[in-house]
Amino acid sequence: MMDAGRSFSGNERNCCFLNIGNGTFADISGISGLDYPDDARAIATTDWDNDGDLDLWISNRNGPRLRLMRNDNNNSNRFISFQLKGNGISSNKDAIGARIEINPNGKKGNPTLIQTLRAGQGFLSQSSKFVHFGLGPSTNTINIQIRWPDGSIDSFQKISTNKRYLIEQRNPKLTELRSRNEAIKLFPSAAQRNEPQSTARTPAITLFKAPNFTFPTKDGKRKILPQGKPLLINLWATWCAPCIKELADLSHHEALIRESGIDVIALNVDQLSNTTIDPEKISGVLKKIKFPFLARNATEPMINLLQRLHDQLIGLNEPLPIPSSFLIDPNGNLSVIYKGPLEVTQLIADKDHSAGTLNERIIRSAQIKGTTIKHPKSMQRSMAHEASIHSRHGSNWLRAGNMEGSIYHFNIAHELNPQSKIISSNLALSHFNIAAQLNSKNSQSAALFHYRSGLKFQPKNQAARNNLAWILATSPEEKIRDQKEALKMATQLNQETGNKIPQVLDTLATSQAATGEFEIAVNTIKKAISFLKEKPDAKLLKSLQHRLNLYNNQKTYIEKGSRD
Repeated sequence: MMDAGRSFSGNERNCCFLNIGNGTFADISGISGLDYPDDARAIATTDWDNDGDLDLWISNRNGPRLRLMRNDNNNSNRFISFQLKGNGISSNKDAIGARIEINPNGKKGNPTLIQTLRAGQGFLSQSSKFVHFGLGPSTNTINIQIRWPDGSIDSFQKISTNKRYLIEQRNPKLTELRSRNEAIKLFPSAAQRNEPQSTARTPAITLFKAPNFTFPTKDGKRKILPQGKPLLINLWATWCAPCIKELADLSHHEALIRESGIDVIALNVDQLSNTTIDPEKISGVLKKIKFPFLARNATEPMINLLQRLHDQLIGLNEPLPIPSSFLIDPNGNLSVIYKGPLEVTQLIADKDHSAGTLNERIIRSAQIKGTTIKHPKSMQRSMAHEASIHSRHGSNWLRAGNMEGSIYHFNIAHELNPQSKIISSNLALSHFNIAAQLNSKNSQSAALFHYRSGLKFQPKNQAARNNLAWILATSPEEKIRDQKEALKMATQLNQETGNKIPQVLDTLATSQAATGEFEIAVNTIKKAISFLKEKPDAKLLKSLQHRLNLYNNQKTYIEKGSRD
């Protein structure tokens, strides 16, 4: 949903409800002081300042990430709070699951208050394990009954309120807990919100392969970018004042940019929305600022590719603004996206961003300087997450029919998470699909490479093994044919499939004939034909009969074109 430009949840302001006491609640969010415009997530309760009332810690998806809401409601109501400790044998030491019942004053008619000690009380949160009861102004003592997780019960009479106690299972004495001696100095402050910026810099953590762009040169040749060094692709328009300033800034720092080894190409987008614009107007702007780098007009396919690249890296897929720039690294991967004018000093600093490890890219991409957790499980989780991203994009390319894109992403995913059977299966499938495409185009050398590559990840795939053996036995290119390997593969495959699959028997017979075993080949292909009586296949039957005739005449079968 985020890729489609929508948030699965957002603007979830805090709500506060007051218990009316008759089984209903009133919404007092507006007057509670909690109704901030935060996108709130988790809430935890605790008596943070030890004044006998509960305070709130609230976390948000946006800023501020944390809020402490201190309860300073001055009233004369009393409280009591318990920390429970199980025996560690029949009950867990934290006493999770214990049920506490208190009866104010021990008098009949007063409501019994009940709470259960829980390990978690909300989404992504854990409140204090102190069990806190709010009481009325005249509740000086209470009676208490605790049902421990093992079912045993402890009872205590006339316990003084406005105190905190430690209660240990099967211990008849309560231990009063003292509050901290020093007061916590807490100072309220307004949330600091960043002002909206006209620029955005998004470094890539996940590396996506950028497309190659081909441009005509003045001498009539073709120039393909990138060319093994960093490339900045800048989108601009003549009506965009920040664009002109940015191009002038790039021109002014030409020496520094070239010294850093960065190529620059400026793509003008004017003609995409205004086909009648005078080309001289575009070239005139470039001449005026003496733009020293390559400049061309953008095409619709170019912008679509860049938009897709943007959408792979950045959620909430919005149209690219002008100006926008893409920094491509020497390996052809997207490194950084700049929306709005970029700073040349930042561009120079970013030129090596995509180099190094995943962990290094995470640190370099963080908005706040810091380090990552070095624990093996944390690092393993980070690698698995990165693998899942590449796997998802590999699946997208696979569904779109682009096998090169799917192989690229599944290869990286497999390197990050080699234990995943799903990733290995999809990587093998991508290789087999492109092998079939190449074979149909008579690019059998490349087809062999992809069949072999796929079988490394899915060595038991029968269809791929059969196709590979067929190419080795029948290729019209002598340098590709390997009749002995074909026979070995086909023989093993035929044994595994029970000597009853016509297509496998066909490959076996062809391999036998290719090694001069014509009499055996005749018997094998006759067996294949016999199985077609149960499941007729006129097209396959015609091919088998044709090859049977060849083998009877001691002739091998060599493909003239692609195999059906």
